[in-house]
Amino acid sequence: MNLSDTIVAIATAPGTAGIGVIRISGKGAIAAANSIFHASGILVSLAEAKSHHLYHGWIQDEEQTIDEVLIVLMKAPHSYTTEDVIEIQCHGSPVVLQTILELLLAQGIRLAEPGEFTQRAFFYGRLDLTQVEAVSDLIHARAKLGVFAAVNQLKGQLYRAIEAVKEQVFHVASLLEASIDFSEEDETFTEHDECIRCLTQARVDLESLLASAGQGKIMRSGLGVALIGRPNVGKSSLLNALLQEARAIVTDIPGTTRDVIEESMQIKGMAIRLMDTAGIRHTDHLVENEGVQRSRNAWKTADLVLLVLDSASPFTPQDEELIEEMDSEKTIMVFNKKDLLTAHQELPCSQLKQFQSVYVSAKYKEGLEQLKEVLFDKGMHGHAALEEQALITNLRQQDAAKKALTALQNALEGLESRVGEECLAVDLGSCLRALGDIVGKTTADDLLNKIFSEFCIGK
Repeated sequence: MNLSDTIVAIATAPGTAGIGVIRISGKGAIAAANSIFHASGILVSLAEAKSHHLYHGWIQDEEQTIDEVLIVLMKAPHSYTTEDVIEIQCHGSPVVLQTILELLLAQGIRLAEPGEFTQRAFFYGRLDLTQVEAVSDLIHARAKLGVFAAVNQLKGQLYRAIEAVKEQVFHVASLLEASIDFSEEDETFTEHDECIRCLTQARVDLESLLASAGQGKIMRSGLGVALIGRPNVGKSSLLNALLQEARAIVTDIPGTTRDVIEESMQIKGMAIRLMDTAGIRHTDHLVENEGVQRSRNAWKTADLVLLVLDSASPFTPQDEELIEEMDSEKTIMVFNKKDLLTAHQELPCSQLKQFQSVYVSAKYKEGLEQLKEVLFDKGMHGHAALEEQALITNLRQQDAAKKALTALQNALEGLESRVGEECLAVDLGSCLRALGDIVGKTTADDLLNKIFSEFCIGK
């Protein structure tokens, strides 16, 4: 990436809209925009314009007027990229946007790469890597909780939490370094208790952050929920009832559902990805057997499983086989057809105390609100979404935090057993590097390139 270039891109989504935005960033941004902009007021040149003000005017190609626009100038360093930034707000016709873009490219500036505006903000120190990821998460958020998690991270909640841990570790590393430097002067290392106190607090804080990883992932990406069960227990009916639309075909014929059907919904702002699957049973039918295999694949990858059972019928061998395979931590027993239960009929869940159970009637939409409450509680791990909560939201952050915690634990054990200070310094250095990876201070270039390549052009 050439940071000396001036870059331009259409910042709004493709398609027709009321307004479109073109963004320019770099040393040549003002001159490039000024060459095609004619202000309608007393402003003679954008070079004389005040920063963070809107100016009305027209985009012209020589004598040909292209569009009526508003332009905002954000002078360095008070802009998204910390460079001079111009944003042209024009009408959202793809033809208009492309014409203005071509006029700007003709001024010698180049088209931005995906995520290059945010990449510049990162390299110039305006954003750390957790905030960069938050920008992407905010753009792609599918539910309100995803927005909340991304905004908290964009405000620097995770960055500050990581920096607080780093300060504790760095303080201990500094004390050890001083002890090593003055070891020839027969100075005794007297900060042993202080080092244990600091590293213990750092470990507690880091463990707390890692404990948030499951909740953060669900808030960011949503909850994958697979509906599993033998044929004709009402999986598709339950899917339709939860979605409040006839999305899946429902018949009395076993094997009607042959493939995994995925649909999305929200519960209290949490994104839910429902996966209706083929009924699991032993079969020699080639196509149905493929559907059963896909059901099992969905089961393995889901965050939660709804094992749907027929509450009005005795358990079958197929039910019992599925129950034996289920993980009680990630499974909710859903007893469907509660409307068919008689007043004196014995409920079948007494032998399933290790599982959380909900009784519903997909046909009459009974018990669905209770099921939604259970899904939300499971997805959020029993915690509420706090407004200013620091959360680990992706696997990259989680892996780096785990490496930092391992190194931190090694350093604590070394301190307590009074191993050599040089060995402790190695563990502390490993911890600091891993923490630096989270916020992007020690992150490898290839990983940075991968992160920015997933951005849209114009952001």
